Amino acid sequence: MMIVYATIGDLEAYLVTIPVWPGAERHLQQASEDIDELLIGAVYDVDDNHLPTDSRVTDAIKRATCAQAHYIRESGDETGAKAQITSVNVGSIGYSRNRLISESKARTSSKYAGRALTILRTERLLPVNVRTN
Repeated sequence: MMIVYATIGDLEAYLVTIPVWPGAERHLQQASEDIDELLIGAVYDVDDNHLPTDSRVTDAIKRATCAQAHYIRESGDETGAKAQITSVNVGSIGYSRNRLISESKARTSSKYAGRALTILRTERLLPVNVRTN
């Protein structure tokens, strides 16, 4: 069973003055999957339902999920396919790869909301790789 980290009510509270849109529940599900992907390797205590037990962690994941759901809505890219290209031409058919993907060694993606990443990073939930010399 998939865990959804935020409800429509949580999204309404997060957005404050922005109305919730049709399809928001689906976007919260997609956002929860994205947040799960970002949290691979993160260490925090969970209960029997695999939900965080620390209220600080729960709140951060909920806010990050809301930010990601809003990002999915605003970007209009539910599949992540648009993050791969910068332009598409219909006449004579053509496309351009995303400059970040083409030029960056880090392969930075615009799949994730900057706000979601910030929330998880500042709450120390994004796993980091320790580098030793």
